[in-house]
Amino acid sequence: MKKKKNNNTIIYIIILFILIGLFAFISTNRKTFYSIKDRTSQIEEEKKKDTDKIKTVGWIRVQGTNIDTPIISFTKLYDDRVDEIDREGYSYNYESKEVLFNKVNILGHNILNLSAHPRVKDKKFTRFEGLMAFVYLDFAKENKYIQYTIDGENYLYKIYSVRLYKTYEKVETVIEKTYTKDEIIDYIKTIKKDSLYDYDVELNRDDNLISLITCTRFFGADYDNAAFVVDARMVRRGEKIKNYTVKETDNYKKIKNILKGDGKNEV
Repeated sequence: MKKKKNNNTIIYIIILFILIGLFAFISTNRKTFYSIKDRTSQIEEEKKKDTDKIKTVGWIRVQGTNIDTPIISFTKLYDDRVDEIDREGYSYNYESKEVLFNKVNILGHNILNLSAHPRVKDKKFTRFEGLMAFVYLDFAKENKYIQYTIDGENYLYKIYSVRLYKTYEKVETVIEKTYTKDEIIDYIKTIKKDSLYDYDVELNRDDNLISLITCTRFFGADYDNAAFVVDARMVRRGEKIKNYTVKETDNYKKIKNILKGDGKNEV
């Protein structure tokens, strides 16, 4: 009789552990990995600062960074005076309209995080300095979503590529436009080939894409025209906002030695 009671106790313990594990699994998968926060009212406040040449057209947020900033647009004739814009933090593009295109390019300054060993986060980062945190695999694994607010709507995007180039010439920086389906496919193939990481994100010709672009001295002061780009595609209708896998590629292995730098060239 005593042996039977012991067996029942073991069975109860096993069942309890199974139930605890099942509850933990369900709770983890119910958790939203990233939540949208409405930024339409902030855009309206920023519009009060607009001029004839500079217009507020949207808002950008990037998970895990200080990037939570308005997007301003200005004419190319005003480009040489971009540093004179009297706003504490902003990103920008050229001659944009408040319209959602299927390919969007947003640029931002990286003034305070220019070393070969970027800082992950700093309260002083008010523009795109925080974007450089994506050179670290651990950071990329934890932060995977971008929010883009335009024309009164908040859209969420899944990051699928992070790229480093020694020259801006390899980066598409023209204003957003409507790409053909074939152009979208060609773009995706090129970007995934250049990415530091392999993201478990499905892409197709019907996806809406966004690129966040900034400058960097990751390769040293001799490469003062280097570029850093984070690419994402819009979350599809009915798609869950959840975590997904990220693995390093051969491109990432090539920059590992640079990441060991001491940061002495930080400005």
